[in-house]
Formats: sequence, structure tokens, C-alpha cells
Amino acid sequence: MQAFLSSSQINALLEVQDVDEVERLMEGFLNVQDPETNLKEAALVDYYVSGFCWGKDRNFNLQQLSGLMGLLHLLMENVQDKRMCLEENILELSRALTGIGHSKLKDEGRLTFFNVDQAKDIIDYFKISLFQHYRLYECMFTVPRDQMVIAAEQTVEIVKSVEAPFPIPLEEGIPYDMYAKFLTPPVPKEEMEMDEAEINEKLRVQEEAFTSKIENL
Repeated sequence: MQAFLSSSQINALLEVQDVDEVERLMEGFLNVQDPETNLKEAALVDYYVSGFCWGKDRNFNLQQLSGLMGLLHLLMENVQDKRMCLEENILELSRALTGIGHSKLKDEGRLTFFNVDQAKDIIDYFKISLFQHYRLYECMFTVPRDQMVIAAEQTVEIVKSVEAPFPIPLEEGIPYDMYAKFLTPPVPKEEMEMDEAEINEKLRVQEEAFTSKIENL
């Protein structure tokens, strides 16, 4: 079976600990363009990243991870390009794992570097990942997606500007006393201080004028 990722690519994936970084590297290896909005590309990235992380958690060595990634690619290619049904792809997996546990079979391309227990784990993994959702993968690669552009034009009337920071309440709205009590925005402290200063100044002027009139009597 032909290798899907090179040893240097797998080493690069092993060196990073963050899953987001693994996804970023895998996007580059798969040469995807827009996995954020493209469902097919996002599903492929998730498929390969999940498989790699699963093999890494099983402490597979470099050769075993390379074989696992090649197996992931083989089965996905059967769905995407060859349009194999589920039964045919299960047979492909069986053929790929043939020879595991037989020390005499050392043919190049065989996955004999796995032991029997690891082969069973691989089969179980494909059961709960690819095979369990096989129909969804088939639909994703065979059913075209409609591109719908939804738009709507709306006319919005803008309220004319007024001197006050907020529009005056409508006559048919709530009573003004309720508006003034509960809805009127608080006056900034600086404006209150300015108002008090103006009032005091007016009182002082009036007091001086009143005093002047008394003195002239």
C-alpha cells in the first residue's frame, strides 16, 4: 500500500501538541483551500486528524502511523473517487490487513508491522468512524450542494436629529411624567455643576440689583 504522508510530515505532526496546530498542518498536507466554509474540506481534515490522533494515543511508532494514514487515505479514496459501497470497502480493509500475525509474510506494502491486537483496534476504529457514518460520506461526495444567496432589501427611516440627546416621547406613547421619572437619561455631573454655577451667578446679580435699589431709597 502506498504511503499517504511522508516520514517528515508525520514527524511534523508528532512534534506539535495542540490539536489546532495539527489541523493547520493537515490542511496544508491535504492542500485544502477553505475548510471554514467548505463542508467537504472540513470533513476530510477532521477525518485525517481524528485518525492520526487516535493512532498517536495508541502509541503507534512512525512506521505504524504511516501505515494507518495510508489506510485512512485508501478507504476514503474508495468512497470519494471510486464510489465503492460499504461492503466493497470493508473487503478492501480486510485485504489490507491480510498477513498480520504471520511472520513469514513480509511482502513490501503489507501492514505486517502491526500485531493482531493492533489490527483488531484498527478495525474497531473504522467501525465507529468511517463505516458507521458511511452513508453520510457517500452523500457528501455524490450529492451536489446548492449555493443559495439570501438577501433582502429594507427601507429604514432615520429619525430627524433634535437638540436633546434623545428624541422627545411621542404623544401617543407614555405620559411625560412617567418618561421624566423612569426613562429620562441622567444629567452628567459636569452639566449639573454648570447649572448650579449659572443659578448662583443669577442670584448674585439679582441680590446686588435689589441691594442697590434699597440704598437709593
